[in-house]
Amino acid sequence: MNPDERRIMTYIAMAHGLAHILELTYPAMLTRIEDDFGIRAVVTGGIATMFGWAFGSSAIPAGFLADRLGSRQVLVYAFSGSAVMAVLVGLSPNEWWLGAALLGLGLTAGLYHPAGISLVAQGVRQRGMGLGFHGVAGNVGQAMAPAIAIGLAVLVDWRLAFFFVGGLSALLALVMATTRLNVRAGSETVAVVDAAEEAGDQSTKEGNRFFVPLLLVYAAFIVSGMVYRGAITYLPKHLEDFVNDDFGGAFVTVALLTGAVGQLIGGGLSQRYRLEPLAPIICLLTVPPLVLTGVVTGWALVVIASAFVFFYFAAQPLWTGLIADYSPPGAIGRSYGFSFFAGFGLGGTGGVIAGAFVDIWDTQAAFLGLSAIMSLSFLIATVLWVLAERRRRPAPSEGASGTA
Repeated sequence: MNPDERRIMTYIAMAHGLAHILELTYPAMLTRIEDDFGIRAVVTGGIATMFGWAFGSSAIPAGFLADRLGSRQVLVYAFSGSAVMAVLVGLSPNEWWLGAALLGLGLTAGLYHPAGISLVAQGVRQRGMGLGFHGVAGNVGQAMAPAIAIGLAVLVDWRLAFFFVGGLSALLALVMATTRLNVRAGSETVAVVDAAEEAGDQSTKEGNRFFVPLLLVYAAFIVSGMVYRGAITYLPKHLEDFVNDDFGGAFVTVALLTGAVGQLIGGGLSQRYRLEPLAPIICLLTVPPLVLTGVVTGWALVVIASAFVFFYFAAQPLWTGLIADYSPPGAIGRSYGFSFFAGFGLGGTGGVIAGAFVDIWDTQAAFLGLSAIMSLSFLIATVLWVLAERRRRPAPSEGASGTA
């Protein structure tokens, strides 16, 4: 990477890590908030659902804003708003204020992903590795969130955790507002002239040609998001129930750090090989360890769960890379907006589905149910590969049809 690309990746890594710290601070504080306000788990769970839907829904306007204003400006809005909302969460006097403030935090923090990923996809030439490093930063942020939040809560109070991440958000917003990120000319904002007009009929044909593959990638984001939300919600409890009652949940950090390695390897593979044949292979490799996560008990479960997380996150640079490949000219930001609405918004229903399995049976049943959902991503990836192979076949010459 040249110096400009390294600067982009440095700031985007910090932003992605912080976005996931903002996302997971509330789940880490659930028990303490319930005790403080005297509310039941169903109330805090409902608030978490609202946050998740807001986090996913704001991805769509973020994508359009990234195409119009540029990714950096959207990141300034995202973290400025998150700073204010995190402080309001920390000041909550009751569950109603808490729910409203977390709804606002979801809307502002959710602006990050389309803007951040479109900046990497367009500003870094080695896109696969760039997306891999971007994913690593997110995994590190996810792994750090419980440690930061619980540590500050133990030292002082759960509210301090939100004041702390609010301060980090304000600092990052200031840095992004005063830093110039050099990307290729015209790659950050959509042209005033309609892209189809500017590129002619060929651009329209290419956009139509990739319409179905793009829809399939969106479907993969929904399936992947359902597995993510269900697994990230119940993996701590699962490890506590079947590994160790006292600190089994702490091994979620180990699993998420393993996911960071998966992001790097997935990014490296996407630099060397075509994405369409690679995607079904990695999706298929994800299913067996996910099935075993619902079967194995004891310390071996930590290894199996880490293997599932490794393969799951190894696939992420592939899917995000395919969004860039199939997006129409000048619309990469909004394409990422739709994809992350699909993953974090619509895919958020995975938490409800997994919760239903837990209520009826246990966490083992939840992970077996998530395995069936994960199998759908393999089917989607396989169809995508078949379509790609058909496009690669040489078209018959125009005169061939007229020969005997």
